[in-house]
Amino acid sequence: KKILNNKQQTTMATIPNKRQGGQPINKNGDEQQTHPTQQKKPRQSINAYKGWTVPQHNHSIQRIHRDDDDPQENPLTPQQFYQNYILQRRPVILHGKNLDGVIANFSKLRKSFASFPHLRRKAGHVQVSVEKRQHSAEDSSSPFGNGNEIEMTFSSFLDLIEKGNTDYYLTTQDVRSNRDGRPELMAPFMKLFRDDDDSFPLRPKLMGNLIPQNINLWIGNSESPEGASSGLHHDYHDNLYIVLKGKKKFRLFDPSEAENMYTRGELLKVHPNGRINYTGEDTTAYGADLKSDEAAKASRRKISAEKMLEAAEREVEQGVEGAEDRLELAERAMDEALDAILDAEEDEDDEGEADSDLQSKGGKEVQFDGEDCHSRTVVDKTVKNPNNFSKVEHNLLDNPEEIKRQYPKMSNAKAAFAVVNEGECLYLPASWFHEVTSFGSDHAGHIALNYWFHPPDAEDNFENPYSSDFWPNDFRERFENEKEK
Repeated sequence: KKILNNKQQTTMATIPNKRQGGQPINKNGDEQQTHPTQQKKPRQSINAYKGWTVPQHNHSIQRIHRDDDDPQENPLTPQQFYQNYILQRRPVILHGKNLDGVIANFSKLRKSFASFPHLRRKAGHVQVSVEKRQHSAEDSSSPFGNGNEIEMTFSSFLDLIEKGNTDYYLTTQDVRSNRDGRPELMAPFMKLFRDDDDSFPLRPKLMGNLIPQNINLWIGNSESPEGASSGLHHDYHDNLYIVLKGKKKFRLFDPSEAENMYTRGELLKVHPNGRINYTGEDTTAYGADLKSDEAAKASRRKISAEKMLEAAEREVEQGVEGAEDRLELAERAMDEALDAILDAEEDEDDEGEADSDLQSKGGKEVQFDGEDCHSRTVVDKTVKNPNNFSKVEHNLLDNPEEIKRQYPKMSNAKAAFAVVNEGECLYLPASWFHEVTSFGSDHAGHIALNYWFHPPDAEDNFENPYSSDFWPNDFRERFENEKEK
């Protein structure tokens, strides 16, 4: 991608006068009048977030009780969930005896993923990437999140967890492209758990019309009473996080606090729905790359123009009145659509060098066992020290004096907390900063399944939660072509 320079150089025509109430002074020390049009404009905020914000420090995230076995309990419909939480960009915990109304076959999902023998049978032979914690002399319980990964078989990883090892964590796996070059919804490793018995759905009921971006399994261990920290960071997508074993404690900061979080990357903007962009990573509010979005729009214009042209040509052959005029309009629409496609292709050519560099750093050709397809390119790969992580060390988050000294902007940020127990779900909107502390369960580790969804940006539209049909069209075309469930 092109790196966009968000910094504008300015020339100061005057030097501020330190005398109270005085006018600016020039180089010779003489007062001079400043014309209103010459005054420096106030800095425009990069943060346009309009969603729900944490009302006070130590706020507890709302909990909603669900029990889909109880006919007396009023169900929470997808429409209600959208209006009250997704649209408001508000986190919430869902708990209850049976959450089948949240995600189909929830009880079965819990049993299958909490069983290590079942996990071994399904995918024990597969090579997985596992994050290895790097300890320091100052901190023996350093957090995960630095991208320090090693490979081993899934079975070997489970052996380490059963032995109580706390230094390894199964997180997101590399995602490959499909035949059309689109990132797949989940890694081949995750597909093994779904191929035979459809143990989890692609689109959970409660999330309505949100389009899924990725599905992941998270497994680790923590025998310490303090738990294991993920480090403070944010994700780029709406998150439905399901704790299958153990317990998770979330420390949360809403996206309005982004400039106070000391991110590793340089903030470029925060969209109204919370989606955060960094310099060199500019996207739409719903998370599409700007060039990809333009190319998709151009392609759809061409399809529409082709239909117009075919209809107009038939009418001309049939001698329909006014058909010649409609044919002229259709030809003009086709020319404009083809021009738009050429413009998009030229932009891609301009970025070819950057894309090649990206491939050399992150993309690689891989062959997966048991696949009848050709090798695919890894398109979504873990990187070290990612932009979306905070520079603030996890062990300082409960030390207000040290925070104020080292990271003063964070000292006034309001934190909310959410404890998600085994069998409970957390909905977390895109770009909410969070530190996750994980606690194991009877020497059997902690396990979670999560769905990431492209962040919705439409003003108020349950049926079409995105301002563009980019992601709905992409999802439909992808799964129609691949005939996936």
